[in-house]
Amino acid sequence: MTVIELLKKETATEQSWLVHNIKRLMATKGLNEANLAKKTAIPQPTLHKILSGKTADPRISTLKLISEFFNISLDAVIYTPPHEQFDLGSNGVKRQTKHVPVISWEQCATAPECLSKLATNNWDAWQIATVKSEHVVSLVSKISMEPKFQKGTLLMLDLNAKAVDGDLVVVHYPNTDETTLRQLFLDGPIKRLKAVNQEHEGDILDDKIRILGVVIQATRVFHDN
Repeated sequence: MTVIELLKKETATEQSWLVHNIKRLMATKGLNEANLAKKTAIPQPTLHKILSGKTADPRISTLKLISEFFNISLDAVIYTPPHEQFDLGSNGVKRQTKHVPVISWEQCATAPECLSKLATNNWDAWQIATVKSEHVVSLVSKISMEPKFQKGTLLMLDLNAKAVDGDLVVVHYPNTDETTLRQLFLDGPIKRLKAVNQEHEGDILDDKIRILGVVIQATRVFHDN
């Protein structure tokens, strides 16, 4: 299993992505469960099991009816992460290849400002990636993040993504120079930030702690230049 596959499995399963995406598509047309069942000829009990997460492995034929109704590819319905937006006009999620700057954990504290100043003629560390967002940076994992992320893993951070329950996020604590990686958990009305390799309850997210972005991709670098 690759690092990217592991990240997907631990932060948002494909099943939860599927449920999230179908509900997003329903919202674009103002449909409820009964409406969608009627328009796609999918039995409502079957659709309800999918939307409630009770069907772990729904039939591809059923999902194809949904994708065809919304005129979007089946892969986009299943594999689009919650932080990416559908571009229904292009039958999926529109992405573009770009150079993403690799910055330090200290620089990440002012990531938007840092990003606006970096260009290929004044910065040497770049990662080529295919992403949709215009506001992304990459960070090299720390030793403290092993074994979840091995040495040399590049963590790509979307500065504009809205964090949801289970996301890996980069945060900046008050009175510190360096940012750090945490996992966001919703405990009722309380939001908690947990270190990736610790089991304790973590810190309560308050107004003094800034979430700088959401980790959207992890790639492994196997050698240093």
